[in-house]
Amino acid sequence: MKPNEGLLDALPAAGWPPIHGSDFAIPMQTRAWVQARLQALAQPSALRLFTVRSGDAIGAIAPLFRHGGWLREPPLMFEPSDLVWSTPESLHRLAGMLAAQPLPVYLERVPADSPTIAALRQAYAYRGVVRLRPAMPTPFIEIREGARDIDACLNAGRRSDLRRAERRAQALGSVAYELHSPASGDELAPLLAVAYDIEARSWKTATGTALTEDRLQGDFIASFAREAMRERTLRIALMRIDGQAVAMQIGAQWQRRFWLLKSSYDQAYSRCSPGQLLMLHTLRHAIREGLSSYEFMGVMDDWTRLWTDRTRSYVQVRAYPFSAATAALLARRGVRSVLGRVKGILR
Repeated sequence: MKPNEGLLDALPAAGWPPIHGSDFAIPMQTRAWVQARLQALAQPSALRLFTVRSGDAIGAIAPLFRHGGWLREPPLMFEPSDLVWSTPESLHRLAGMLAAQPLPVYLERVPADSPTIAALRQAYAYRGVVRLRPAMPTPFIEIREGARDIDACLNAGRRSDLRRAERRAQALGSVAYELHSPASGDELAPLLAVAYDIEARSWKTATGTALTEDRLQGDFIASFAREAMRERTLRIALMRIDGQAVAMQIGAQWQRRFWLLKSSYDQAYSRCSPGQLLMLHTLRHAIREGLSSYEFMGVMDDWTRLWTDRTRSYVQVRAYPFSAATAALLARRGVRSVLGRVKGILR
């Protein structure tokens, strides 16, 4: 079976594989996330769309593009990723398609316990080699079944710190929290405008990482938000003091988990830790909803350690078929390695 070529817009939303077969699926496997990633491609013509179909339905999918001798995933925006499949059978068929083509495959950050890894190893047996390396983990807060309040998730010291922050916020004015699940573009647009305005007033502006400064990331998140809104998984949270929005979160509620994708706060209000207080509010929401965890996406940071020391593991996956394309890639890497060592000796 040959891979299809074209953008994801050509695929009907109803045909997207229902995500099954794993205890820990991630929202990066949803059509909303994949479509936003494909729209971030600088060269759409490089896309190769591998699909396993059963009639009109798609059983599994791997949108990859050719870059530097590899088949790689579209831009990840610092998040984990995985192949998309509906059943173990469709995953194994998809892995077989990847193993049958000549280019090496690079998956940057796959859950370490994903069935994708075993499927690729089986598909590449006698056809090539699959190598794994540790990748950046993500923190999470487990919400135990039957938990009723925040005491079940945070230690006494952390709860005390947050109470002090709440008192400082209340001293500045009336504090209000909002959690939105917009259902139309008319609802979404003003919420995104407020969220991006908070980004512009955050410390991220000085570093060039705010959604308003990093155009690629800003467009990506807006695109994801529009698609996730249609899938009814999008969540936008705000904290206000005397009506002024001072903190925001953009996330998703999916597979009985709350996924924090972007968060920010107005630096002028940093003394009362508005970002931390808004996180407390959405964590309380997750507990009330009976969700199983609160997932911090992106990369590890010092501020997440204030909330949890538990992490989820990920791996880089490199699959090398026995092919001329693999030999050429390894030869180029070998030459670069030798040149690097020679330069080190000559210095």
